[in-house]
Amino acid sequence: MKTFSFDDIGIAKIFTDYSLTIPPHQRDYAWTEEEVVQLYSDLEAAYRKSSEYFLGTIVAIENEKTGELSVVDGQQRLTTTYLLLTAIRDFLQKNDTGKEISTSLQNTYLFNSDRREGFKQRLSLNTDDRHYFKQLTSKSTEEYWPPNESRTSHKLLREAYFLAVARVEAIANSVSGVDAPDTLNNWIDYLERSAQVILLRAHDQARAFKMFETLNDRGLRTSQADLVKSYLFGHSDGQVGLAQSKWSNMLENLQELGDDDPQVSFLRHYLIAFSGFVRADGVYDAIQTKYKTEGTAVSFLTSLADTSRIYTATFNAENEFWDDYSPITRKYLEDFNFFNLKPIRPLILATSTKFEKSEFEKTIKFLTSFSLRLVVSARTRSGANEQAFADAAIKVTSGDISNYIELTEALKKISVSDKDFEEIFANARVTKTALARYLLRELEHTCSPNKGEKEWVNSDPQQVTLEHILPKSIRGIGWDSFNADSHSEFKNRLGNLCLLKRSENNGMSNESFEGKKPFFEKSSLTLTYELSKTESWEPIEVENRQKKLAKLALRTWPSS
Repeated sequence: MKTFSFDDIGIAKIFTDYSLTIPPHQRDYAWTEEEVVQLYSDLEAAYRKSSEYFLGTIVAIENEKTGELSVVDGQQRLTTTYLLLTAIRDFLQKNDTGKEISTSLQNTYLFNSDRREGFKQRLSLNTDDRHYFKQLTSKSTEEYWPPNESRTSHKLLREAYFLAVARVEAIANSVSGVDAPDTLNNWIDYLERSAQVILLRAHDQARAFKMFETLNDRGLRTSQADLVKSYLFGHSDGQVGLAQSKWSNMLENLQELGDDDPQVSFLRHYLIAFSGFVRADGVYDAIQTKYKTEGTAVSFLTSLADTSRIYTATFNAENEFWDDYSPITRKYLEDFNFFNLKPIRPLILATSTKFEKSEFEKTIKFLTSFSLRLVVSARTRSGANEQAFADAAIKVTSGDISNYIELTEALKKISVSDKDFEEIFANARVTKTALARYLLRELEHTCSPNKGEKEWVNSDPQQVTLEHILPKSIRGIGWDSFNADSHSEFKNRLGNLCLLKRSENNGMSNESFEGKKPFFEKSSLTLTYELSKTESWEPIEVENRQKKLAKLALRTWPSS
């Protein structure tokens, strides 16, 4: 017997030939106005050109006994098309000459009569959306069911329906009233014959999921998350309800990250931290290999739900998780997040989960320095680094590394030495304003340790500004020591940059160095004030100042 089959078929014809269900564990309806309008606009453009329109692949598992299709991939397109057909039905139902077409559409594409279940919908959504979707699409009057305000998917379904209504009305209004039913009937034909999909019908879950993964390279992150969810729910047997609850808890926690789709990143980082290194495209296979029974699947989901709260907290130093940690911990966590180095995320997850608060404070301070050295040295994309962080993370969660000292030893082989760091720092150009501001703030704090958290610590550019001593563009006098080449060489060197409180730099602009010195002299920031004691500003002064800053950087971001 063939393990799968595929057909070219009009998307509306799928509704006439099959009953379709969205499995309970599949995600809710998620298309926003932009995606719905895009589909309807693309269909209309193709219709007007009398050309076929390809909507992609629909992947489903076919029940050999009933012929029913369980949709693995394509639910958003199917649901949105179904809503368009519903809107056509409802418009025609109100038109005296369109009622017969409306009834035919209803019985052919939207519902069928089942001896046991009565009036049965040809497309049934997942558990959370099923009832609302049926009520929404069963009505042919103005009394549309209001959505459950706590469910985003209900509001999106309602919005998509009314977008379909507006589109149908626009199509009908583009012709004379008497021609509207025929025009909409032609639209039904178009959706059945010319709005094409490839329908891939698999006969078992594993085959469907694998085909889903293969066919969705463009949406790799989303497809892997859906594959993982489907696989784990499918292996939860009698505990599917608990499994769904734990997955939902995980999603709620991850929503705080604001990422479009943080699920695969979290799953991968979790696996690296607790099981060992896995490639970005290997998350599904790793989970499939490791969690094969009901007990392990549900236990894994429970751990995901619990750990996702900590994972989310590591991205936000203001998260309530850190309320019992020291201000120093929160400060360095905020600094670490500034660098946004994803390869270290599993290690941060591991140490925040396993280390005592005092050990984690030392650890996050160390990893912040470690990260800064990698950033300045342009070594953040090394595969060896990613493997080393992964190895350290699994040693932390297994207990082989239990404190900050052992962790520093484990990472020594990929660390940036003091010698290399000082040399690189002494010649660094910094074109990113946020990074330059961070570096100078931290260096200022090191050379003025007794100031505490005064206004200069503020990262708000409205309070503290970044200034180029040698201006970014030379329009005035007083910069004869710099030709075009040396100006390009030195203008973005860190030694040429300083911080000034906004209240202290009014009117400085592109003054000559002599004209800027009075502003420097008024500054309460040590590194800026010292500039007022410099006689002139030439390339050698930029280099000398940056060498001094490099020495200071060794104390600011120590190697251990």
